[in-house]
Amino acid sequence: MIRRGRFARWDNREFEIVSHRRQYYLKSNDPSDREWGFQVMNGSQEVFFKPILVTDLEDAYEIIPYVFISGYRFAIESYHVETGMLTLVTNNPFVQKKIPVRPHGKYEFIIDISINELKIEEDRISILGFEGSYP
Repeated sequence: MIRRGRFARWDNREFEIVSHRRQYYLKSNDPSDREWGFQVMNGSQEVFFKPILVTDLEDAYEIIPYVFISGYRFAIESYHVETGMLTLVTNNPFVQKKIPVRPHGKYEFIIDISINELKIEEDRISILGFEGSYP
């Protein structure tokens, strides 16, 4: 599974965190979380939200996935579940000498590669005033 976006730790569990009009919400796809105050919003019976105060969180961070190929760092642009292919992008111009990348936009290079050939790593950037006490 490729994680990307904003996450928070609450009650020793990790949830996606979303905001709307300066209110933060934990997001869950687990119906059993309803016993912890998660509620259905906008008629979806598959996604549950819980309003939360930042002070009630144990930690908050943004996760940015990436991979290295031949020593070059690539951002994950997208993942195609049906084919198992990742679309990767970099702005490093030297990569084209060692890897069969294609030009993509101005000063960027792109490549499609099987997820099975790569080790996905993550950057975690603290958000909402947390300092980054990651496990």
